[in-house]
Amino acid sequence: MKKLKALFISTFVAITFSACSEEEPIIEYVEVPGETVTVVETVVETVVETPNTNTIGSDGGITKITEDQTWSNDQIHIIRGKVVIMSGTTLTVEAGAIIKAGEGQDNDATALVVARGATINMNGTADNPIIMTDINDNINYGSPSTNRNALDRGKWGGLIVLGNAKISDAVDEKLIEGVLAIEGEDWNFYGGSDNEDNSGSIQYVSIRHSGTQVAPDVELQGLTLGGVGRGTTIENIEIVASKDDGVEFFGGTVDVTNLLVWNQFDDGIDIDMAYSGTINNAVVEYAADSDGAFEIDGAKDISYEAQNTISGLTVYGRYTDEASDSDQLGRVRENIQIKMMDVLYKGAAAEASKFEKFGDNNGNYKNITTPRTFGTDPNGSEDIIFSDFYFDGAFVQATLVGPNTENSDSARDINSTFENWATIGTSPAADQGADESVFAWTWWAQSN
Repeated sequence: MKKLKALFISTFVAITFSACSEEEPIIEYVEVPGETVTVVETVVETVVETPNTNTIGSDGGITKITEDQTWSNDQIHIIRGKVVIMSGTTLTVEAGAIIKAGEGQDNDATALVVARGATINMNGTADNPIIMTDINDNINYGSPSTNRNALDRGKWGGLIVLGNAKISDAVDEKLIEGVLAIEGEDWNFYGGSDNEDNSGSIQYVSIRHSGTQVAPDVELQGLTLGGVGRGTTIENIEIVASKDDGVEFFGGTVDVTNLLVWNQFDDGIDIDMAYSGTINNAVVEYAADSDGAFEIDGAKDISYEAQNTISGLTVYGRYTDEASDSDQLGRVRENIQIKMMDVLYKGAAAEASKFEKFGDNNGNYKNITTPRTFGTDPNGSEDIIFSDFYFDGAFVQATLVGPNTENSDSARDINSTFENWATIGTSPAADQGADESVFAWTWWAQSN
């Protein structure tokens, strides 16, 4: 009778940052003349190693970074409370890095703040975007989130960038919305006189589940830009499920290129205090409970007025739930000065929506008494210019522009001039609105 004798076991351990399936052991039987059979067993084990974490700040606290730092893409960076990059300091975030924000709510909401005079270089790539999310999101290097969806809102504050560019208000500098005033501190103020101000570079960044409420009717946005100058680079940004606005501009001159806002609760794009930059190539997709694709206000003081531009915008209303708001096409409000060109609206839900508050643009808000003029020529000199809008689907002019757009001043009548700036149809040009191919890297594109 032959005997079985186990001579040795070889074990190989594979270490990885993400979970993988456990392989079946390979057992090889080798018959040797005589009474012994050698059994060689190779066992492959998987050991899941969690990346190291780099924790900055404390819950409800204020942590000031005063020396240059680099946040690498081999750690999970956890921010808690207000983490402030102070003037004269540079924060560099490597491509592909993951930043998770602590659970603080109300006044203790977590936010990353770039103060005036500070620099942030947060440059991801299309293949390795930087992701900012909440601490309970189980996303990891090499594995996507399995416990968050695109309507999970208000889990943390957001990214706040403050600059020295001009704003239009009764004062030249102002405390940023959503951050409490602190006696003797000015890191939470924005505004100045330098429209060329440079706060750094933010590219290929996905900001998710932000916009927590910090006080009644006061929330943080996914991305807040206060007095940010045109020396700053902001390109290829995705903002998903903000409890307030996707992005809000408080004055400033910075240009933003390739902006994607998805499922925000309030407005996709919010503009105030005479922002004078250009938003080029943007997509806003709103949910049933979203407020609007955009909300635009102008100057708040006669001493400084400026016009901004939105060009290449696509707005989707594709949800199937019953809408809780019907003004999702956008609000154009007090004292605006804007050019909106090459705009596309799509989706059955959008067809029931309308513009709102256009009639409020009556030139007497705050201390500004000059009525705004309306035009349809993109090269015109009017305060408000609408040009090349296309409404793709079963839209109706009377719904789109009235009754909220009616105004006794014919200079601001977007109804009678409708055919000069808008088309209702079902065959938009291939290049109408945003170039969506540049958003292939986003969560939004991967979900559609």
